[in-house]
Amino acid sequence: MSQTERIFYIDRMIREHGGVSARQICDKFEVSSRQAKRDIEYLRERLDAPIVWSHRRLRYEYLEPWNGLRFADETSFFAFAFLRAILDRYAYVPVVSEETTKLLKEKIGGRYISISDKVLYELPDMETIDGEVAFTMCQALLNNSALDISYIDAKGESSQRRIIPLRLINYAGKWYCIAFDSKSMELRTFSISRMDNVRAAGGLSASAESSRASPKGKQSSETLSKCAPDFAIPSDDAIESYISSSYGIFKGEVLGIATLRFFGGAARAIRIQQWHKDQIIDPVPDATDPDAIDLSLPVHNWTEILGRALRCGSNCEVLGPPEFRKLWEEEIRKMGKRANKK
Repeated sequence: MSQTERIFYIDRMIREHGGVSARQICDKFEVSSRQAKRDIEYLRERLDAPIVWSHRRLRYEYLEPWNGLRFADETSFFAFAFLRAILDRYAYVPVVSEETTKLLKEKIGGRYISISDKVLYELPDMETIDGEVAFTMCQALLNNSALDISYIDAKGESSQRRIIPLRLINYAGKWYCIAFDSKSMELRTFSISRMDNVRAAGGLSASAESSRASPKGKQSSETLSKCAPDFAIPSDDAIESYISSSYGIFKGEVLGIATLRFFGGAARAIRIQQWHKDQIIDPVPDATDPDAIDLSLPVHNWTEILGRALRCGSNCEVLGPPEFRKLWEEEIRKMGKRANKK
């Protein structure tokens, strides 16, 4: 049994039964009295628990009400077990190490560790990224520091970039970095799989002062002129506004409001999904399908949402705008032509 499990037991016994003796701890976990006292000391010294020895009742008690362990029950062990299960899948948490999983296993301990072997995460098309790259990204996020990267865009063109990573996002199984780009002096979305030679930019860091002084991400001309070596980053509000501006992972100017009609099982599924925070779902009263709905949402990239519409097959119809419907119709014609090809 782990120390964490013993600590929770001691706390629960005191809260629910008024106190606990060293003998009870020893008998419950088959540990020595010395170990039981070390656990008591851990509660007192490390967690600031007001735990005292009652000479009259010969047990440990709380001098005053204490709720330092918020989840002093099995819920915490179950949560750790779920966490360990996902850490076992490298692609899901690319910075995990054997030491990390070993430490977590020690924290869970006992029979609860078996739960993590019975919880499975199977996320389709999960992209694996290099652990060193992920570690470097996390360091940059922690320190607000800049990275130099080689980047290949969607057109296959390569460029050298200096960026300040601001968010890491796993979107549809692929890893992306929302970063401030010194080349465009704007927020940009970078696919991590298209990055190469990711390295710290000589310890350079973003100006925290400029970020505070420039609300909503607007940098002063003085700060921008110092782009090399230091440059400012947008505020948290500006970053969140950028992320939520339109459907999909790639952001920018909103091209228009896409409207899609869903039928059958697809419609029932879409009703409980959120594709975008500003989406609108309306029933279609005159439709022959009672489940039919219309979904409207702002879009920056037609191609990205087109792929999702096509995955619904005949249970989705693109209503507009005209340029989006035209793309959808063209793609259907191409699929029909391929299907009829002998």
